[in-house]
Amino acid sequence: MPIITCPNCKSLLQKSEKEMRCQNAHTFDIAKEGYINLLLSNQKKSINPGDNKLMINAREEFLSKGHFNFLLDQMELTVNATNLFKKDKNPRLLDLGCGTGFYTRNLFKNGNLNKIGIDISKTGIAKAAKKDNNSIYLVGSVIDLTIADNSVDIIINVFSPIHLEEVQRVLKPGGIYIKVIPSGNHMKEIASLVYETFTPHQSDIESDINEIPDFKILKVEDLQKEILLNPEDLRSFIFMTPYLYRFSESQLESLKELSVTTSFKIITAQCG
Repeated sequence: MPIITCPNCKSLLQKSEKEMRCQNAHTFDIAKEGYINLLLSNQKKSINPGDNKLMINAREEFLSKGHFNFLLDQMELTVNATNLFKKDKNPRLLDLGCGTGFYTRNLFKNGNLNKIGIDISKTGIAKAAKKDNNSIYLVGSVIDLTIADNSVDIIINVFSPIHLEEVQRVLKPGGIYIKVIPSGNHMKEIASLVYETFTPHQSDIESDINEIPDFKILKVEDLQKEILLNPEDLRSFIFMTPYLYRFSESQLESLKELSVTTSFKIITAQCG
């Protein structure tokens, strides 16, 4: 996919043997799992940035059980409603903050999408690449994307932080950005186990999007579902979130079946 750029000089990268090389001879090895590490040392705030192995494994375990498949289904309906597939037979999808690639590999499995997943976590990307040979996975920063200007049709961004100016830069004119955030009473029952008072989720992302020139919000959807979790799945759900650090070991060991609220806001915006 000739849209991946060198993090050093911004020129396009080309595949050569088992590495990626730009015209200025900057080279990046393709890992045995198939991913490419384009995160420069000066972009790291720690030795292994991003979610740790514990959180990554818990997320993959939880999502593999199908608990968020209803979110996947709604995201597909949202993309289909934009008619992008009628405009381009082989659109490019970029998943920013893709983690283990759950949404990357499961969205439009039978479609003709060219997919790229990017995350700052090398552990997450390695797991994503092992599970999915049909997509390209990059270790990189969402603040300084190694993607060419005006080259992507669809960007999805589920829960993770984002840099909207970079989203605008890499989207084609008319391209679609889908942002998913937790909303309202998301995980209220879990939060109530460790906090005396629960504060509903709030976000300024809608107003932030509206402030970006040539960006407009097309649709905002609210999606909510109660899911009944056994102790094992409840533990995984807790481990994949910062709530983990509020629980004592004894609390985690004594978890019981619990009905949990999942609540999301799906924001669809278009680059003008």
